[in-house]
Amino acid sequence: MSRARLPLLAFTLALAGPALASEDARTILAKAEVRHRTKTQQYAGELTVVSREGKVRRKAWRNFREGYAGDAKQLIRFVEPPEVRGVGFLSVGRPGKSPDQWLYLPSMKRERRIASQDRDASFVGTDFNYEDMEEFDHTAHDVALRGEEVLDGRPCFVIEARPKQASLYERKTLWVRKDILYLVRMDAVRRGEKEPAKRLLLGDVGQVDGHFVARKLEMASLKTGSRTTVLLTELAFDRPNPPDRFTLQSLNREGGDD
Repeated sequence: MSRARLPLLAFTLALAGPALASEDARTILAKAEVRHRTKTQQYAGELTVVSREGKVRRKAWRNFREGYAGDAKQLIRFVEPPEVRGVGFLSVGRPGKSPDQWLYLPSMKRERRIASQDRDASFVGTDFNYEDMEEFDHTAHDVALRGEEVLDGRPCFVIEARPKQASLYERKTLWVRKDILYLVRMDAVRRGEKEPAKRLLLGDVGQVDGHFVARKLEMASLKTGSRTTVLLTELAFDRPNPPDRFTLQSLNREGGDD
């Protein structure tokens, strides 16, 4: 969209009201999903958790995904440090609904289903909670275009998304790069609050196997001042997964041999 059209767009949105804004936002997000959908994704993640006091903890996991957004299946296996090695996480998407999630702890020798009341708990000592581990599914949200902003020198669409279903968050604000329709920032506001509680930044965006991907993720807990940074290495797309990878049997397989 050229700069010359911006005043006309703003005038049109003012006349048309929320319906047109919602339609435009939905179109943008639908196009983004089509452009970036892949069959599979896998990577090695190097995590650094920094507390408000500056205490640093490091972890590492391997992440496997099949599908995208609402239908995504995800398996994470922690590999470092020794106290979390073997801890596993399985998420199975249900389009339009919250995914089913399980956590495997080697000390228990079995999986534990993540209940709805546990969705706000910290995910294995990081600044992500269990709801944060869900892939964003625009079909599960009411969305509206709120304007445009330049972020790190890149023009972005600014879209507000309000969950249609039970959620920890009242709304999320998304910054989507206009040139490649890629999400680069998301602020999340908890229910009953006005200011964002969480901020996810997606940086070092480049192409791998012909697909755009952010190779650096940072989740900041804005109230506590802590943050978790994930660096993605060994990225690969569209590689086939074993038939049983996203099953409870695979989750219970200890030692990270997935």
